[in-house]
Amino acid sequence: MQTRGGVYSICPFFNGTVILTVNSKTYLCQLSITSDVVALKFVGAGHHGHMMSLFVSSLARSGEGMNGQTKQLAIVGDLMRSISLVEYMPKHNVVEELARDYNANFCTAIEMLTKDIYLGSEGFNNLFLLRHNAHAKSEEARVRLDTVGEYNLGEMPNKFKAGSLIMPSQQGTCSKEMGASLLSEDAHGSPIKASLDRQRKIDVRVGSQTLFGTVDGTVGSILGLNGPTFAFLSSLQRAMNSVIKSVGDLNHYEYRAFRAERQVRPSRGFIDGDLIESFLDLNRPSMEKIVQCMNDDGRWRIRDNGLGFNSQNEQEQTLVENAIDDDTPSASNSVVLTAESVLSVIEEISMMH
Repeated sequence: MQTRGGVYSICPFFNGTVILTVNSKTYLCQLSITSDVVALKFVGAGHHGHMMSLFVSSLARSGEGMNGQTKQLAIVGDLMRSISLVEYMPKHNVVEELARDYNANFCTAIEMLTKDIYLGSEGFNNLFLLRHNAHAKSEEARVRLDTVGEYNLGEMPNKFKAGSLIMPSQQGTCSKEMGASLLSEDAHGSPIKASLDRQRKIDVRVGSQTLFGTVDGTVGSILGLNGPTFAFLSSLQRAMNSVIKSVGDLNHYEYRAFRAERQVRPSRGFIDGDLIESFLDLNRPSMEKIVQCMNDDGRWRIRDNGLGFNSQNEQEQTLVENAIDDDTPSASNSVVLTAESVLSVIEEISMMH
């Protein structure tokens, strides 16, 4: 099939079609077989509205989103205009843009994690996470992709791939309730179990396990975490930064801050897995100090989803209030972490990639 420009990316799409990017345009194509002639033909009208469409990704690559999903969605990564969300409308036979990120990110790789969460990397060695609020009340919010995560990786990723480096049989043994490991002690030294243990679950959903490769040859893994797990690891990360002195006395928060041209913003929505797993290499006194710092902090109990709850969304505000109310009973307040409980959780997480 002849195209008027270079084909930069091809991705499987729904109903046996493929979606591809040609220069600044996005097209839908389908294989056609007539009279023993196999040909690839354009389906409907494509989408025009990018500087240079380098990447395209959809959940149809592994069959995700096929059951119960009425919208046929894909994301397109632009050379200069970050990520946009497009939808193929069979009724009108067109590809239309639903929302876009209005930040000027020079995309180097993109991945569609879920139908409303998108991962991207850009040319200044940063990762960013976008969310589409399709149920927002205002049209202005529905056409905008909100940035909910930013992180400086230190290397430039050029490929994302859904999957894991461990065998499926091993993966199933790692998805345990964190409450089973978070056995703590009360003020009298007796082992007890927190009332919120049933919510402390390492919940890595399908589509939230992503491998990445960088131009330096590094292969890494990005795991999606649920709210309780993110809150626990955030508390551990803060405690380690306050107790452990880094090599060269470098500030971890400054190093992982999102840095681009003329802008520096604190990292959010991400946990530094390398830092967390270095807990396994510490000596016993250092572990005890970190765990004591976590107990003094107390925020490891909060059901945080990593988004910061900065918006005026009533559901988000209610979630924070309920988390505070649920974590204040006397039985829950008497729970303290131990070095063994934290160590067992980190060991379980280290086996998930």
